[in-house]
Order: sequence, then C-alpha cells, then structure tokens
Amino acid sequence: MKYLSPALVLTAALMLQTQTAYAGSITFMGNLSGANEVPPTSSLGTGVVTVMLDPVAQTLEEKVTFSNLTTPDSMAHIHCCAPLGTNVGVATALPALPGFPLGVQSGTFDQTFSLTDAAFYNPAFVTANGGTVAGAEATLVAGIEAERAYFNIHTPTNPGGEIRSQLFQVPEPASLILLGSALFGLGLMRRRRR
Repeated sequence: MKYLSPALVLTAALMLQTQTAYAGSITFMGNLSGANEVPPTSSLGTGVVTVMLDPVAQTLEEKVTFSNLTTPDSMAHIHCCAPLGTNVGVATALPALPGFPLGVQSGTFDQTFSLTDAAFYNPAFVTANGGTVAGAEATLVAGIEAERAYFNIHTPTNPGGEIRSQLFQVPEPASLILLGSALFGLGLMRRRRR
C-alpha cells in the first residue's frame, strides 16, 4: 500500500468539512444573560438563542426563548459586527425583529427571514454597508460566520441591553464525523506502514 502523508489527508478532510458546512444552513447558538452584556447587568433574566443561517437560500431563522426579565422587553435584535466583549450598532430591524414579542418578561420566538428583504435591516446598517441590501447582507453573513455578531434583548430598566449572547457556531455532526474518520484513518495508515 502506498503511504499517504497525514498532512495531506488532514488537509483534504478539512477542505471537505468546509464544503459540507456551506452546503446548507449553519447553526449558531448562545446563552442569553446579563453577565454577557457590556457592561454586565445584574439581571436574573436568561434565555437561549439559536440562529440558522443559510447563505445559499439567503435566509436566517431565529429561535429565541427568554424569561425572568426585570421589566417587559422593549427591543430585541442582532448587533453586528464586533468581537466578543465589545458593543456595536444594530444590524437588524428596530426596535425589534418583526414578530418578536415585546412588552413581556418571558417569551418565545421562531421566525425565518429573507436576507434580501430591506425591512429585515436597520436602515443605518444598510447605509453603513454600501447603501444597498446586498452590502448589508454580505456584511451580516460575514459577521455571523466570523462570530462577530450578538443577539440582545433590551428593557426600560436596562435600555443598553438586559441579556445578550454572542452567536457561536455549532459544529455540524457530518463535519465532526468526517474529521474523526480522517483522524482515525491516519492512525490506521501509520500502523500499516510499520
């Protein structure tokens, strides 16, 4: 049997992993809390946000569950694009994503949005990104993929944001299996070579 370089096999596996990841939607998640705000709040509010980004279909699905806010919420949206631990402007619609439950201290939300719809974006975000929806879409997609976006829920008690979370990519099972198989294969090749 011919010897294959472990580096070559690993590189091929990583290339396949990247191609697989962009074949459909990419999932991002985060735990909403006051401790994630900048500066942190003392809110006992909690929540979970899941964002499914599909750059091919040009859609973004958001699922949010939250509870125990200090006062009823007044805004909820995605901010982009800045590294973890910093504040940045609102990328999506103001005061909240269309259909997000406002005026409540607990709630759930599940909505899919077209990334090509101007109503999905904060007009200032569109202006700051070339003045076009296509420019805003490209910036938001790149920001989410680079984990430089966060979801934030605001209340009158905490107008700068009561609970928030950075959006972190969730590894997809297919990529993990592929990478595991590649690494397992490297071990097999080394044993056969001896």
